[in-house]
Amino acid sequence: MITRSASTSPPWPVREMDTISGSSLSSLPRAGAEDTAPENLRFSVITVTYGRDHIVQNAIDQIGAVIGDRRDAEFILVDNNPDAVDRSAMLAALPRAVYVKLGFNKGVAARNDGALAAKGEFLLFVDDDALLNPLDALDRLNGVFAANPKLAIVSSRHVDAVSGETPRASFPHTDKSLPKNLPFKTFRFQGNGFAMRRSAFEAVGPMSSDYFYGLEEIDYAYRVVEAGFELAYEPSVWVVEHNDPGGRRPHRDVEEMRLTNKMIISWKYMPLRLLPLNVALFSAYVFALNRGRINPARSAWAFMRWAKQNPGRRTPIGPGAQAYIRACGGQVWK
Repeated sequence: MITRSASTSPPWPVREMDTISGSSLSSLPRAGAEDTAPENLRFSVITVTYGRDHIVQNAIDQIGAVIGDRRDAEFILVDNNPDAVDRSAMLAALPRAVYVKLGFNKGVAARNDGALAAKGEFLLFVDDDALLNPLDALDRLNGVFAANPKLAIVSSRHVDAVSGETPRASFPHTDKSLPKNLPFKTFRFQGNGFAMRRSAFEAVGPMSSDYFYGLEEIDYAYRVVEAGFELAYEPSVWVVEHNDPGGRRPHRDVEEMRLTNKMIISWKYMPLRLLPLNVALFSAYVFALNRGRINPARSAWAFMRWAKQNPGRRTPIGPGAQAYIRACGGQVWK
């Protein structure tokens, strides 16, 4: 087993990133592989897992099938479980793998720990209850990135394992009438299966630790667009999402957390003239979607606590980012 130092400094500002000094980074090469990871890896596939031991192996095995015998790809498992269990044995069949043990549940921000451990030119994030498809997904993603040097993120298609459809909420555009089977340039992405150019990740910085779970992709998409990069939706690459309840909080808590997160995101990035409309309509939408079984006042109170603890965090997107959103067919107020 090859061990990588967990104290390596990240190549980006650490303003929003927690330390991973307690992580365990172990490389598990297949017998006969090189003793050290090549510096010219093309893809690092990253999965964060918590409370899903019963299903994460399926996700890992599918990623293993996609990687196959490629020597330009690695897999990284970030273990968010707050226990002493070593899950590195789950990676034994992969040609090159890294196991990151955090020792506590960091939430979605643990994707940053996977990125820090990665060596690939492209970072591909896949949820622990999602199956990556098709088998040539890496080549397809490589082609999309190669066609557009300004492209920072490629969002795959989300396919629900039960219905076989793409849920409205998981479609990475505010215009839900767009065809789900055709690619397009966009300003949103879906977190359960997306790829990012490593150089863009380093330029934009780590994903925010303001959110434990829910809508964190919207926050990061604003930052990506504001930095002058582009995003794309590529449905020829898809993840079959099982929406496994393992490790999740009760539904009401999750929905109220998501509403709080949207308030935070809107406060940070929405132009002031559009802020009241955005917050009011999204709150009404979430309330109606949950048939009145959530309390928006609790979400608003949580947002106000965050705002009090985080003064000076408003950095509204500028005219260039707003123009890009409109050019993609989006509406800035949403």
